[in-house]
Amino acid sequence: MTTLDAAASSITVNSVFQNAFRIYSGRVAVTSEDGSQTYSEIGERSARLAAALTELGVRKGDRVAVLSETRPEYVETYAALASLGVTALTLNIRLHAQEIEYCIATGKPVAIIVSEPLLHLVDALRSRECSISDWICLEPGIDGYVSYEELLAGAGGPPPVVEISGDDIHNVLYTSGTTGRPKGAMISQSAAAVRALRLAQWFALTPEDGFIGWLPLFHCGGDESLYATMLTGGRFAALRKADPETMFRVIERDRLSWSLLLPGVLTDFLYHPRRTDYDLTSLRFAIGYANMMPLVVQELTRECDIDFYDAFGQTEASYVLAHGMSGPGEMPSLHKTPTPLMEVRITDAEMNEAPVGVPGECVVRGPSVMSGYLDDPEATEEVFRGGWLHTGDILVRHEDGTVSYVDREKFLVKTGGENVYPAEVEKVIAQMDAVQEVCVFGVPDERWGETVKAVVVLRPGASATAAEVAEHCRAQLAGYKRPRYVQFMSEDQLPRSATGKLQRHVLATNPVTDGESV
Repeated sequence: MTTLDAAASSITVNSVFQNAFRIYSGRVAVTSEDGSQTYSEIGERSARLAAALTELGVRKGDRVAVLSETRPEYVETYAALASLGVTALTLNIRLHAQEIEYCIATGKPVAIIVSEPLLHLVDALRSRECSISDWICLEPGIDGYVSYEELLAGAGGPPPVVEISGDDIHNVLYTSGTTGRPKGAMISQSAAAVRALRLAQWFALTPEDGFIGWLPLFHCGGDESLYATMLTGGRFAALRKADPETMFRVIERDRLSWSLLLPGVLTDFLYHPRRTDYDLTSLRFAIGYANMMPLVVQELTRECDIDFYDAFGQTEASYVLAHGMSGPGEMPSLHKTPTPLMEVRITDAEMNEAPVGVPGECVVRGPSVMSGYLDDPEATEEVFRGGWLHTGDILVRHEDGTVSYVDREKFLVKTGGENVYPAEVEKVIAQMDAVQEVCVFGVPDERWGETVKAVVVLRPGASATAAEVAEHCRAQLAGYKRPRYVQFMSEDQLPRSATGKLQRHVLATNPVTDGESV
């Protein structure tokens, strides 16, 4: 293929944005608690930002860091940088200042756009030598920072026309860093566009749909949902945090129809005392992890009369690699259909295809896979060994071609020479009517090396004892799989990531004897 052929057949997320600004110009594109903007307004503001950044000396191939909550300016920034071929270095607002410093030191952005509440995470860098030349704050009047709105107002002309390639790196999404330094997954322009197309197709999105965007835009669940919304001319509600009543208000006001409802957010949404005070009838589906709380998901779909898509995915490949759908009031089957345009295999340690019913690692390849880890060739070589992206997730394939999630490979508990997948134990405990959420992990044991511990959150008004949990497990699990310790905690005590995932590694640092021995 020649250079001209490649350019003519290239797909980019920049084209997703620019087409949306033209085709859907008069439609509402982005809403927030403060108001709304049309596609043409977002397009015009992103063009001014692109022009202003060019005047600052930002060029194709550079990186610009973004440290902000989800808000309309983040959407404008994504569109502006995509049009310039500049990479958005998206920083997780829940990282420690030292981790932010590490991301900036390795990512080498030439500029940073930051919101005022998060200035404390980067202020220390101002007095040190670093790659950043231009410091931009979304709020005005901050000493040492250029105001975002003043930057846009001062743009002297139209932005330059830049030739964008599908291989250009659109953004860097950082993994959680639970096992070490955060790793930056580099997502190309074409991979981002394919992710948008996949969501639009699988969830049958139309211009009448609207996304409840409480998710961070530095996370694949947020940015992919934004691109899918732009692709289909829908509405994107940019919410700075996952406050249930704010979500209720914008769903009612903007007739929003879909979102991710992940653990923590899901239960806050479902059990909020004022949920029924609002008209939420426009909501047609939610996406999340049904294996973590199947009974709660069943209650959500019944109470809200919506569908639920049980998703499996990851930052490096897309948050939708496979999914299963359950209708209102249905118990999720936990069987997921692999996505189109991706090869999904379940393999053993030698990369041989695992037989039906035998757990193995999920490896994938296809057009939405990342381009590697930023400034980390060793980690990139390891994750792409054999020419496939190794997800580190253990799945099992069924006769009908669907797959079910088993667990993360690194969460495997080895007790007395036997392997225990925590998710298997969690699935059993989650079947108890009193249980809202459960997290299982390994803890040190003098006799067996490791043993199993369960942290349990009970539903509002429900009660259960450690002995009852043990008895329930005894009827369904082998002896070595049953938890030896059971600890009850309230939902607000659970450590979570920015997207609501339970952080097992934090729970596992609690004393082993916290909770009751059973």
